[in-house]
Amino acid sequence: MKNSNEELYRATTLVPMVVEQTSRGERAYDIYSRLLKE
Repeated sequence: MKNSNEELYRATTLVPMVVEQTSRGERAYDIYSRLLKE
C-alpha cells in the first residue's frame, strides 16, 4: 500500500502543459510559461 503523503506529493508536483501547433511542428510549454508569452 502506498503512503498517502507520497501520493499527495506526486499530485502537487504535476505541472499543466500546453501543446502549441506551429508551422514547424508541435511545441509543449508549461502553462505558466505559455501565459507569460502572451
